[in-house]
Amino acid sequence: MNKANAVNRSSSLWTTVLLGAAAFLLVLAVVSAPESAFQTSLQALKLWWNIVFPALLPFLVLVEIIIAYGWAHGVGILLDPFMRKIFKVSGSGGAVLITGMIAGFPAGSQVTASMVKQGDLGAQEAGRLAALSHFCNPMTIMVVIGTGLLHQPAAGYFLLIVHWSAGLLAAWTYSLKRRGLDRAELEHPAGSNKVIKQTKNASLLLRAANAASEARTRDGRSFGKLLGDSVTRSVQTLMMTGGFIMIFAVIVKVLSTYLFPYAPSYTAGLLEIHIGAQIISEGTFSSSSFQLAILSAMLAWSGISAHLQSLSALAIGSTKWTVFAGKRLLHAAYAFCLAIIFWKPVGSITSAVLPAFGVVPQEPLQDEHIFNLWGGFHVVLKWQILTALILMCLFWIGSRFISRHSR
Repeated sequence: MNKANAVNRSSSLWTTVLLGAAAFLLVLAVVSAPESAFQTSLQALKLWWNIVFPALLPFLVLVEIIIAYGWAHGVGILLDPFMRKIFKVSGSGGAVLITGMIAGFPAGSQVTASMVKQGDLGAQEAGRLAALSHFCNPMTIMVVIGTGLLHQPAAGYFLLIVHWSAGLLAAWTYSLKRRGLDRAELEHPAGSNKVIKQTKNASLLLRAANAASEARTRDGRSFGKLLGDSVTRSVQTLMMTGGFIMIFAVIVKVLSTYLFPYAPSYTAGLLEIHIGAQIISEGTFSSSSFQLAILSAMLAWSGISAHLQSLSALAIGSTKWTVFAGKRLLHAAYAFCLAIIFWKPVGSITSAVLPAFGVVPQEPLQDEHIFNLWGGFHVVLKWQILTALILMCLFWIGSRFISRHSR
């Protein structure tokens, strides 16, 4: 025991020394080129304000209100058979999964943290749900990457479908090793279990309504208090996200001066997704399929910056980054393979109405070309709500199918 403690202390000491040295070198690099660091951070700030903030804020506030009013718990009852059978998580994870797919990281982690705070999820299941719901923002994939960087809206839609499909496949694959899971691990929290047991012979819709009512009673906040808390929490999460985007943009800029000139062009994507996407879109590849596959894998990995954003929003210390990163690697592997396999047939169809991939000159996305979603704020929210309803219906159909065939 003493030997193990000594090893842990030694490891912690070396980690502290290495992190301190890295921070010192980063400060030296910034001081040596302050103008470059300032312009890089300003570019990241514009990206956060024009794309990330308007795409996430309304949906985050709306989801916080939905959770407090118990609707997420009702949805969890409806999707319970599907989520348990396919992903080996409780039905409450259905709302978390849909949020992550529609709003992107770190929305899924924030919703998970809210449900943990209400006592609806345990720490272990919360960590699994945070990884399950970690997707890139669809607006980033379709608007910024598909239209702005690749100059092909069809490529953006293709990347989004591959991104979602690969993420669900990765989550299902990871759940296979949990086949022997004790069912008690996935039982609903004490309050929800009581409602379910009392109404186990009732219809599914009645059970969902009872679960929603019980969750609303447990929350108990007035609408004014709830709205204020939702806005405050969502803005805090987005401020944290902006800080991560800016600091990692500076780190990538510093590393690009000393390391990346000698490394593959997609290396920056290991750290920060937006910068990596821009570099890959401007790079030269042997084929369009390989370029899209690399880009798709990078979106699935999402960058260490995104990993830290999700883990910080989750705020549960028991979740290890290595486990989280392993799931992202599996997601990236599936995304790479799906893009390689399906882009040629899809590209042959879209080429009949769109310019062939790579024919349109690809120019760097300069400061003045950064997209601004504030003008289409209401359109983004409508798209998110509509897509969320469609996904919920699809998952519910799957849940009904599983329920009928498991009797």
